[in-house]
Amino acid sequence: MSETLSAVSPDEDLRLRRGLGTTSLSLITFSSVIGSGWLLAPYTAAKAAGPAAFLSWTIASVATALVALAFIDLAFRHPMSGGNVRWPQLASGPLVGSLVGWAVFLQAVSAGPSESTAVVQYAAKWLPWVMSGESLSWPGRLIAAGLLVFFCAINLFGIKMLARVNNVVATIKVVIPALTVILLLASGFDTTNIATGGGVAPYGVSAALTAVVGGGLVYSFTGINAAAVMSGEAKDPRRTVPRATLIVLAGTIVLYMGLQAVMIFSLPNGLLGSGWHGINLNSPLASLATLLGLSWFATVLLADAVFSPSGSLLIGIGVKGRYTYGAAQNGLLPAALAKVDARFGIPRRALMLNVGIGSVIVLTFGNWKSIASSLSFYYGLSYAAVSVAVTVLAAATPPEQGWLRRWAIPVGFASFVLSGLILYWSTWEKIRVAVPLLLIGFLIYLVRTSRLRAVGGWLVGFLVMLAALSALGSFGGAGIVAAPYDSLLVGALSAGIWWLAHRSGLRHQRSLAATATPQEARSMA
Repeated sequence: MSETLSAVSPDEDLRLRRGLGTTSLSLITFSSVIGSGWLLAPYTAAKAAGPAAFLSWTIASVATALVALAFIDLAFRHPMSGGNVRWPQLASGPLVGSLVGWAVFLQAVSAGPSESTAVVQYAAKWLPWVMSGESLSWPGRLIAAGLLVFFCAINLFGIKMLARVNNVVATIKVVIPALTVILLLASGFDTTNIATGGGVAPYGVSAALTAVVGGGLVYSFTGINAAAVMSGEAKDPRRTVPRATLIVLAGTIVLYMGLQAVMIFSLPNGLLGSGWHGINLNSPLASLATLLGLSWFATVLLADAVFSPSGSLLIGIGVKGRYTYGAAQNGLLPAALAKVDARFGIPRRALMLNVGIGSVIVLTFGNWKSIASSLSFYYGLSYAAVSVAVTVLAAATPPEQGWLRRWAIPVGFASFVLSGLILYWSTWEKIRVAVPLLLIGFLIYLVRTSRLRAVGGWLVGFLVMLAALSALGSFGGAGIVAAPYDSLLVGALSAGIWWLAHRSGLRHQRSLAATATPQEARSMA
């Protein structure tokens, strides 16, 4: 066995079809972002934090903006499909590549099930037999698994077919949420809801921080990296990826803030007698539309509640297939998964593996919240690794080679620290499950290499730090380290770990430069 994990078959990248322009990338990214999250996250955030949910969205938006800039810069320097897995390995070495690859692979096989279960759960309005309590019934689970297979089949016909179908899907997905904000705010806007519900922060600032992850807000922005992840299939990625990402970033931030305003100010005042924790709405936005006298629009929302996650599922299967392709290119997964279909120019085997495992997850869990809540931690960890990658690769190359130029290092640093805080705020309940599961990637690394290397050990230390402080802290832990000192400590330690990660990455870059063959040097360039 080799000492390091390396790219399996980089020549497979040449088989990918480079046909995506700014419009297609924008619509693909928008479809990736706007799925089940817009229908549920404003409600869960309001229920958890009241009006302080605006603070939750602000934090999630800033964190998303920082990591989006990092993705743009990396796609500008090294356009490649599956880059969210491959850039961290390129920057920090095989240990980081293995852990991030495992985290991203967990995302890839779980994201589809979260959307397919959301589709079926909303369809229960017309087909009540698909639900059993709060989870899908067995017929419902079979339908959700069938949706995964159906949308995978569409993806198998190539990126151009996917883009054509998505152009129609994304247009509808833009119009309906925008109409929701306009119509519901126009039909009911009551600022006294703030006082009735107990003030601006009725449950404290900590509730707003927990809602960033626990309320599904981070999950609602996932997919913002779609254009960068598919940069290996883009026309002129140095132009199209930044444009597409920034267009969608600005649009979704405005949209989510508007939807949160709907849930805070348009909710009938009488429903707040027991506070924000006491509100209970099935199909939240549709129920709210009915309460405001917009029964016809409630029907539209219920139909879109099935349609919108379906569109995200269609695109998500394709994008997450590139995640698995990237993990295989890193050497974490079998080389067969890094093969690109010669006819359609897609990683067919990676797509089919994700759907196969995703079907098992749907049949096992059958509940949107139980699947989606676990994903945010994995997204946060991969964002942290990408934040280090952008600083390392920016420091190792001339500034003019990157899109952010001299801002790459401060943006990456800020993104890493904020990622650490968001991961900590996800609560001990999630961290105690997620961290041991992620360390499976560390075991895979040990199996696949002949000896342990120190390069990249910072990521293991980062996970251990998060687990230890979460167990002791105020976000579901023992409360030994009280708020806000626990968050301040996590922020300070995250800054220190970034410094170690950055130096480790630079040592790895020097090691690569010293041992690279002429062919490898050309590949890195």
